[in-house]
Amino acid sequence: MNLSLDQKEKLFWNPAISPMEREPEIINIEKEFKSINVKSLPTFSLDGEWDMIWDGNADDRLVDSKWEGAIKANVPCSVHTALLEAGLIPDPMVAINDKIAREYSYKEWWLRKSFKFTKGTSPIRLVFDGICYLAEIWLNGKYLGKHGGMFGGPEYDVTDLLKEENTLIVHIENAPADPIPYSEVSDHDEGWKKGVVINCVYGWHYACLPTRGIWRSVHLDTVTSTEVEKPFFATKDPFAGIVDGSIRLDGVKGKKVKVAINIVPDNFEGDSYSLSFDYVMKQDTDYARFRFEVPNPQVWWPNDFGAHPLYLFKVAVTPENELPHTFDLIFGLRSIEMAPLPDGPKEDIYNWSFVINGKPIFIKGANWCTIDALMRFDIEKYKRYLTLAEEQHIQLLRSWGGGITETDEFYRLCDEKGILVMQEWPICWDSERTQPLDELLDTVYRGVIRLRSHPSLCLWCGGNESFEAESKQLDDISRLTLELDGTRAYHRTEPYGGAKHDYSTYWDMKSIDSSLVLESPFLGEFGMASSPNIESVYRYVPENEREWPPTDKGSFCHHMPIFNEDNFTHIRDWLHLSEHVPEFCSPDTMESWILGTQMGQATVLRHALERNRTLWPNSAAVCYYKFTDVYPACSWATVDYYGTPKLLPYYIVQDSYEPLSVFVVFDSINAKQGLNAPIVIVDDTDALAENDWQVEVKAYDEKLQIINSYNTSGKGSVNRLKRLCNFTLTEEETAHSPMLITAEIKVENGKHIRCFYWLNYNKNQGCLFNLPKTQLEYEIEEGKITISNIGELPAVGVTVTNIAHDTEFTVEDNVFWLNSGEKRTLNINCSDGIEVKAWNA
Repeated sequence: MNLSLDQKEKLFWNPAISPMEREPEIINIEKEFKSINVKSLPTFSLDGEWDMIWDGNADDRLVDSKWEGAIKANVPCSVHTALLEAGLIPDPMVAINDKIAREYSYKEWWLRKSFKFTKGTSPIRLVFDGICYLAEIWLNGKYLGKHGGMFGGPEYDVTDLLKEENTLIVHIENAPADPIPYSEVSDHDEGWKKGVVINCVYGWHYACLPTRGIWRSVHLDTVTSTEVEKPFFATKDPFAGIVDGSIRLDGVKGKKVKVAINIVPDNFEGDSYSLSFDYVMKQDTDYARFRFEVPNPQVWWPNDFGAHPLYLFKVAVTPENELPHTFDLIFGLRSIEMAPLPDGPKEDIYNWSFVINGKPIFIKGANWCTIDALMRFDIEKYKRYLTLAEEQHIQLLRSWGGGITETDEFYRLCDEKGILVMQEWPICWDSERTQPLDELLDTVYRGVIRLRSHPSLCLWCGGNESFEAESKQLDDISRLTLELDGTRAYHRTEPYGGAKHDYSTYWDMKSIDSSLVLESPFLGEFGMASSPNIESVYRYVPENEREWPPTDKGSFCHHMPIFNEDNFTHIRDWLHLSEHVPEFCSPDTMESWILGTQMGQATVLRHALERNRTLWPNSAAVCYYKFTDVYPACSWATVDYYGTPKLLPYYIVQDSYEPLSVFVVFDSINAKQGLNAPIVIVDDTDALAENDWQVEVKAYDEKLQIINSYNTSGKGSVNRLKRLCNFTLTEEETAHSPMLITAEIKVENGKHIRCFYWLNYNKNQGCLFNLPKTQLEYEIEEGKITISNIGELPAVGVTVTNIAHDTEFTVEDNVFWLNSGEKRTLNINCSDGIEVKAWNA
């Protein structure tokens, strides 16, 4: 029997038995619900106001009088955020202020918290959930130790050190750091390769602004002699409601432990259930392994495929004669398997087919970038981004190795929205060979334990683009990940085992056609950079710098991907971003240059996404680069740093990710020698089942007159994918610049989906925006806008914007085609400040 790469690598790594591989005890749900009524182990938060000061040494900082001039820091925070709030630095996101803020990354930082504490009889542990990066800690003058790695820890037993009045001091060293000047305004820092940090803020990706600070919570926890690890839950059978559980216990052999669990609907109406059992530890380190069945199970599905019901598992673990340990975990009943591609398992190819709850699904994804260089991980900002991801029909976010091991808040929202997560470890380009292995392994241990019960977490990965990924370090990381979880697939790196990354239209400045033919079992990264909307550009480019064209040392060019090893005149970001602009419009103004970059990005993304969707099941998933930004800049994101969708790329991708659509698949954006392009219905969720449907494809010339059309109809399911025929046009029919094509499907249940394409535009600059005019009118009711085309020609690229509220505004659809006499009603969340336009209206 052939092995897949997954199976081959697991045999090679030979991990120890994982929690769910142990034999479970079957536990029955109790007849009557019994609410857990025990108090949690006391915890004392040390978040809030701390003193912060830079430079100095321990002899000084351990003396109260040596803190004169300290500022206040609202922990958790970065040192840069505290400096900004204190008015000591200008906003690093504006102009070239990040260079000012950068200097503070290279200072020694001291933070101090004074607090009162009343001791009890139980031991107390001091816990840091995240310090960036290398820290020393003192409590009441006693040196506790040194810690490296930003993704959790350290932890110290401080029982004997606590007093009624206490002083906690944290020293954050200038590490990892290896600054390398690029130019007058751009720097780079290779230090991230020597630590375990968020590395996309070290200059290779937009901003060189190395992070420092206590970025997660600090607390004092009561502990017992028996340690209880955060419980682990996994679905055995979602439709039967069968759940596997495992709780690691560290204590004394023979210790009796009582486990009680409440199962409570979290985001849906339903009954609550309870179960309990006693467990006797068979050894000093043991696993309470159990299985139970949730009555009337509500199954969790990814975005577009159904509801995302979540359960709250309230767990109380009470060792005999000790205080109870309590946990609240969000859980969803779902199964995820990775199956081979249609030609069967292969030793050099991963199992790329996502099978969710027994159903093979083509997965529509995007790469996820850490949302703020200053580590301000505000829940409302997460909500904004992830709501936009949900509305773009995204089902998978690749939390890639250039960013953080994502937060609990991020995962909770992904659970709620049905968005799967591929979590990579903070490794890039074989950096595990130079990063401290103990810190990497600690990051893996803490990350897996923290995240492994989330239904949204679907896949672990060793990191980003490690092209020499056969290292002992990566073997150790891989083995530990499998030992701690074992219920999910694990990939050595990305791309690997059949995946592909491609940026030929950007770095190689190849034609847009090169992206039209991209194909892969898993297209894990590809894309095109573009500018944010002009309103966002004005947020970071001062008014006195908005002249055009921009200067090489000005703010506009500074906010580009900082791969600028040479100055502005060399073939770097400005030229890459500008390469395809003249194909769409003149680059003579900032507005038209921005439009041209967004048109290029939208064109590149939409054709590759659609082609790979039509290749199912040989193409299993696509994950464009990328969704979010760590810093306001021209970039590959479709949503900018401020949470505003880039008008063209975001909404064109939304169309390409519609669950039901009909696509025309092109090999080229030029069709002047005739056209012979497949027409394909894609129906992810079987929306056509038991329904009559009609498909219509039309080609228009530069006067918006119909050149040719194709019509067909059918009834019932297309089994997810149906190739109808090829849309053909003669050479004479395609001799138009531009040529526009619409493809639409109408379903008897009222669904009507239409997308439109632009071809032959690059030989006649600006032709897409010089089409003959039509006229629109609109009216707004509460939460809705109705747009009517009252002219005699189609309206192309109809847009609904709200500039005054662009960072909060949402609209159901945008950048769409509206035929003459047609009207469209869309949901909106804000009506004050609406503008309606079109390319030709």
